[in-house]
Amino acid sequence: MGSKSKLDIFLNYEIRIKSIVFKMVDLIFMLCLMVLAFFVRLKLFPIESADYYGFLKIWMDQIKSLGGFPSLGTEISNYSSSYMYLMCLVSGIDNTLYALKSISVFFDYVAAFAVFAIVYELTGSVRKGIFGMSALLLCPLVVLDSAYWCQCDIIYTSFILWALYFFYKENSTWTFIFLAFAFTFKLQTVFILPFIVIMYLKHKTVKLKDILYIPIIFFVFQIPAWLFGRPLKDLLLIYFNQSDFYPWGTLEYPNIYALLDETIDSNHHMNEVTGAGMFLTLILLGFVAYYIYVRNVELTNDLTITLALFTLCITLYTLPHMHDRYGFLIDLTAIIYCMLRPKRIPVTVGLMFVSICISTPYLISFRVMDLKYVSIIQLSLITFIGYDLYKLVCENIKEDSPEEELSDVITYEEDEDLFAGSESEEDDLFVESDFTDDLSEESGIEEYDLSGSDQYTTDTDETEDFEDLVLNIDEEEPSSY
Repeated sequence: MGSKSKLDIFLNYEIRIKSIVFKMVDLIFMLCLMVLAFFVRLKLFPIESADYYGFLKIWMDQIKSLGGFPSLGTEISNYSSSYMYLMCLVSGIDNTLYALKSISVFFDYVAAFAVFAIVYELTGSVRKGIFGMSALLLCPLVVLDSAYWCQCDIIYTSFILWALYFFYKENSTWTFIFLAFAFTFKLQTVFILPFIVIMYLKHKTVKLKDILYIPIIFFVFQIPAWLFGRPLKDLLLIYFNQSDFYPWGTLEYPNIYALLDETIDSNHHMNEVTGAGMFLTLILLGFVAYYIYVRNVELTNDLTITLALFTLCITLYTLPHMHDRYGFLIDLTAIIYCMLRPKRIPVTVGLMFVSICISTPYLISFRVMDLKYVSIIQLSLITFIGYDLYKLVCENIKEDSPEEELSDVITYEEDEDLFAGSESEEDDLFVESDFTDDLSEESGIEEYDLSGSDQYTTDTDETEDFEDLVLNIDEEEPSSY
């Protein structure tokens, strides 16, 4: 091989950042990726979506007219106070559209670094971490949501991603702190709770006492708005007031309610169907929790991220009143999911395709595919993820599984029945030889070779009747239970 050029030496120069060793080529690629991803978004900044023109612009105009932060004392929107703080923070910028989109784009990068950290933690590979980071920054829904749509879903999901990172670092405290940050921005944070509950049942990282961080931090985040004059009761009940905002079975999200035609355009049995759907969600998630709990399975990184994705998909597919953007966290989790096994890339791409299909009616007033067909595609993807989870569970059953322990108990009980005549463990150890001696006296057996020879002499033909029994007793081993 030829000697390396100066360029090769430079590109392969190693730099350690904390415990992670990067090569110079890795850092250059990451820098170029972040810059070019920003320019992709910047080109979309001038676009005014319907949500911006109909809601966000009106809210920002009111904030500016009330002097910025003093506006927190007035109920301007149905958003949480946390996002209103950010709106007040950028209210001094003349270009309202660019200011709001800049907030979301900033959190695009916060989420991207979270994905890098998670993938690196799970795989130990810098390159896979970079690919995961790249996938998030170039994810169609992420780009459209922040830079085109002017929405803020990336904020709460970025905090959930960091919560997942600390979950894999086995730090329960910071896991719940970041979940609390996410909850202060969006109620949709609860979609990750089924996974957290299952992990608590399996004694994986999650500690019950740390859940107190969620109400405490949520309360603390309401204090500034309260001090500016907003009623504390309104601030604390903001999410309860949002629960009836979308009464339909589904608001353009591809789930079971779309198949039943319980949509905005047509409601047949909305109250009955959505009520049944709540119980259906509890049943399905309860079944998943029960199945994982009773199986003595090793919770590998691959299995847990698959479980997180599957519970997210089940929750959104069966819960009523789901908005089209509520599946945002699914796409980001799916990126991590496919980074662990590249053969899953088609599943991740399929989930992203579903997200694009349900976004176009709001973005360009055009429906790529009927919502019922999109719902069928989504169900097919969920089925694949569920089967993948089942295979992982089967592959990671521990050797000392409950089934084997039960088998040991049964064997032990059978051995006790066989030697029921013994009064102590010591008697059991010698029951074989005693019983054999008794047989010898009764049947006339003169010799029984225990050294390996099966030859022995008899005085009567009755010994043939006892041959199998004696040999079986000789081969019987005391239970090791």
